[in-house]
Amino acid sequence: MSLRETQVKTLNHIIAAIDEKAAEYKEARFDMPQAQADSQKKLLLDLIKNALDLANEMNPKPLEVIDDLNRLAKQFHGMN
Repeated sequence: MSLRETQVKTLNHIIAAIDEKAAEYKEARFDMPQAQADSQKKLLLDLIKNALDLANEMNPKPLEVIDDLNRLAKQFHGMN
């Protein structure tokens, strides 16, 4: 497997984890204790950062994915 294929596969796994965790967070964040909501939000932001780091290392860069991840990070930074 080439480096590019490995990067794409890894990025897809991270994005799948982000999608799953984001859906769970958005659905249950108001029912969670504050500490749990904060830790879930931090986990999501860390996953997004990891995905962005990997995407920015790729050549060619997946610009649409990078834009989507940046938009998602802004959305989560704005959530309380």
